[in-house]
Amino acid sequence: MTCNHKICGSIQKVWLPFENRGLMKGLKSHPYCVLCGTVKNISSDRAKPLGYYMNILSNLPITKVQIRLVAKDMEELEGFDDAFSMSSFIQEQFFINTVKKYSGLSEHMIRGAL
Repeated sequence: MTCNHKICGSIQKVWLPFENRGLMKGLKSHPYCVLCGTVKNISSDRAKPLGYYMNILSNLPITKVQIRLVAKDMEELEGFDDAFSMSSFIQEQFFINTVKKYSGLSEHMIRGAL
């Protein structure tokens, strides 16, 4: 179920570790959704839509069955294409691990397609 995120007020923000591309950058105040409680991604590392990764899959040398299995895993991960909370770094890690799981491609080859 998707949420139409409603951001909390500036007084209600919570102080949490700030991370960019997997590196800790100290503490910052983070807004969150008052409806579902999801903390907003405040880094410049924004999530990409599911179609972006589908286009990459179509350019990789894998079968249609493998593409469908990878797509199914991405669709099943809650919030995969939710730009409110997800970062592209986490998306890329999940994408690489999922493609490696269903194909014999190396991480280097997958990263090259990204």
